[in-house]
Amino acid sequence: MQKSHNSLALVKKILLSLFCILVFLTLFFKSNFFAHAWLIPSQANTYNAEINSEQYDSELEFLDSMSKLEKYFLSEIQTEELSKIEAIYFADQLLRDRFSHADKPISLADNWALYLFNYFSKNKNNSIYISSVDPDYILQSEYALCNQQALIFQELMQAINIDYQSVLFSIPRSSVAFGHYASAARLDGDWFFVDSNLEPSYKEGDSLILPRLLSGDVKFFNELYPEYAVSSIPKGAISVASLNKNPAFLGYLLQKITSIFSNFAWMLALIAYFGCELLSIQSHKKKI
Repeated sequence: MQKSHNSLALVKKILLSLFCILVFLTLFFKSNFFAHAWLIPSQANTYNAEINSEQYDSELEFLDSMSKLEKYFLSEIQTEELSKIEAIYFADQLLRDRFSHADKPISLADNWALYLFNYFSKNKNNSIYISSVDPDYILQSEYALCNQQALIFQELMQAINIDYQSVLFSIPRSSVAFGHYASAARLDGDWFFVDSNLEPSYKEGDSLILPRLLSGDVKFFNELYPEYAVSSIPKGAISVASLNKNPAFLGYLLQKITSIFSNFAWMLALIAYFGCELLSIQSHKKKI
């Protein structure tokens, strides 16, 4: 019995110490008084190609959650009596207008544990882990990168029961490699390429765009993205993945787990401490 009591006392000390550490870390990282520049990646997300012009419409800022965006999207489809193919390109244009091209990272105050994870990872110098992959979080801002916009486009396709997949670009270039992320939607067996982020000009309903890109058609690629002209496209440099799946599911899971830890770990440690305290009291009563 004495051994059990001593073990319980040790656990209480550990939990109390853990509680104090977690409270300190939470207050430290949420405070603007302290400098946290050492945690901020020196480079942007891997998928961060530049864009020369924007079609951003600030009047769409009220669409600040996935539920609002989806409701608006479905309402406009019904009001305008859009066909399936028209709905695909309406989603494309809607996101071109809704976002400016820039990363939407998770703030340090919202998820300091994620920043610590990123700092000790092999990607500490880029923002790949801290760029939000939560559509609701992304929509709180006017900014979104290509992969972030693609995630939201794919959510809209899911809402109207249209198959979708991700289109990945990783093309070597003499200056900076072209890393990019887009989507494709399937209708009647054909795949339609959509890039709401870099906003290239293409003919709506052209089902030959994706096959030509996947085949490494250099001339066509340069016509589509003249600012990123390449001399060759290696096999596999443009590919598709994640058919009807969230391509960032593991990243989303990581961000959610670290967010819970950042905001509630101290509370869990405190609850566990009082739980041990209650057990200790009950054990003491039994002795009496």
